[in-house]
Amino acid sequence: MIAIKSLKLALACGCGALVMLPELAAAESFNGPYAGIEAGLGILKTEGSILTGPFKETDNSAVTSAVIGYRMPLGKNAPVVLGAEGSAGIYTNGGDARYGVSGIGGVRLGDKALIYGRVGYAWLDGIQTGAGKGVDGLVLGGGVELALTKRISARADYKHIDYGGVNFPDNTLDFKGHEITGSLLFNF
Repeated sequence: MIAIKSLKLALACGCGALVMLPELAAAESFNGPYAGIEAGLGILKTEGSILTGPFKETDNSAVTSAVIGYRMPLGKNAPVVLGAEGSAGIYTNGGDARYGVSGIGGVRLGDKALIYGRVGYAWLDGIQTGAGKGVDGLVLGGGVELALTKRISARADYKHIDYGGVNFPDNTLDFKGHEITGSLLFNF
């Protein structure tokens, strides 16, 4: 009985997708909502001074995130594209959760490529700061995205994240991060 209901639901969804297919195929590249996954390398650099003196530490980790966003050209078939994007993921070395929001602006090169920059904000949980848990800061970056089909695109992205400093009674810490990722995006 459940299998029959599931089959009917799957058929109804499939028919709905077929009805919408011509409209989706006519969609303009890099326009509208999208979601996807990104994975790559995260580098967190910690600098500071403690009672024994100054120190520097670098921690490399794989980073993986879910991404969701919306973008639109500044006019029909205009080359300039603006949008907003959010992400949530983890640094796998230590399981620190990372969240971010960014404004994105770019230029389309034909229908298949987009070169973009980003400005945003990120939060990193899992680092004890004394005043609470986590650090946050400014994100700057950019990348290139290629449309593989009307609905699927791939991109390479770089982010520099300045999480700022944390002051303790006996030391001062400054956190900066870099992320180099590749993404697979599904455009709705």
